[in-house]
Amino acid sequence: MSTLSTKERILNTTEQLIADKGFSGISIRKISHAAQTNLAAINYHFGNKQQLINAVLERRLNNLFDIRQKMLNDLNQGKKKACVLEQVLHAFIAPALYMINDKNQGGKTFMLVLARAYAEQGEYLHQLMTTRYTNTIKKFADAIHRSVPHLDKETVFWRFHFIIGSLTYAMSDFGASSISKQMSESDYFNRSVDELIQFAVQALQA
Repeated sequence: MSTLSTKERILNTTEQLIADKGFSGISIRKISHAAQTNLAAINYHFGNKQQLINAVLERRLNNLFDIRQKMLNDLNQGKKKACVLEQVLHAFIAPALYMINDKNQGGKTFMLVLARAYAEQGEYLHQLMTTRYTNTIKKFADAIHRSVPHLDKETVFWRFHFIIGSLTYAMSDFGASSISKQMSESDYFNRSVDELIQFAVQALQA
């Protein structure tokens, strides 16, 4: 079994503490104690609390958007041609929900972190999304627009914006509904992906 580096241990500990206590409930001292390291190590690797929080969010989101970008590239193979709308939406939605069942990508713990980020750190998360991931989101919006050419770009923007909001809610509340108790996690995951895609298709094709 591999031993985690000090940096990985700090990131994992911070992620878990945020999920449990929220952003306002953590401090560098609490993190260092839970991670069984010293304050100097945190300062060395991350500089300060905000930069540590940034790193916690970015290590998961970077991977998520890389996967999304690759799936979109595979669809259009580098060409700006219209793709099937369901396929574009699948490339955007499925990787996000897949993370919930992947402990290597934070699993349900990171979903709680993300939900808290929207509730407690909304302005920072907005800045992160617009500065780091705008290019990928724009490429998806363009791919959606080519799939539904009867809609103008502004309409696509607003509808995609609300679809992202629905996806965020589904991620943060995943498994909380009563129906999730009536089926296996894999079945619930697959159903959630399918239903959210169909919801998005209907919203975009109307």
